Amino acid sequence: MKSEQEHYTYDYWFNNKFHESWHEGGEKYYVNHFYEDVVFNLDIPEDGYIVVLGTYKCVSFEKLCNKYGSERCIGYDLHNPNDHPRVITKNGIDLCEEDDIPIAFCHNDFGGFQHTPHLKIHGQKWAAGNIISGGYFLGNSNENSIGYDIEQLMSEYDF
Repeated sequence: MKSEQEHYTYDYWFNNKFHESWHEGGEKYYVNHFYEDVVFNLDIPEDGYIVVLGTYKCVSFEKLCNKYGSERCIGYDLHNPNDHPRVITKNGIDLCEEDDIPIAFCHNDFGGFQHTPHLKIHGQKWAAGNIISGGYFLGNSNENSIGYDIEQLMSEYDF
């Protein structure tokens, strides 16, 4: 089994056939529909950033930029193949207090529990600690692939 660090490479994310199962983050990626049908109908606070942890090819992220204004949106990812101006290229495991910002909405789409559990959980904790009052967090439930108790974690952050 590969170590989690081996799953951080560009080649792993952009030259690997397993991504075909989720339409390589393109227009048919389920997140697009979730944003359009659910997130866009939420009463997201006016203050705070719209944050996506794991922007991949930025198809879904761009929908948020168009809806809420790009200046309000920030994405984090290891790679930014489309050079999106609102994506900060950074290893999410390195997110720390120096990166803290007020977040009105966050989607944790970092890697996946089966590939990068430490990254996924670290991003969850960092972002949960930065959500403002009335803000929203989109992420996995306890039905994740490794059975991590994400719901307990979020209750510790008063969600």
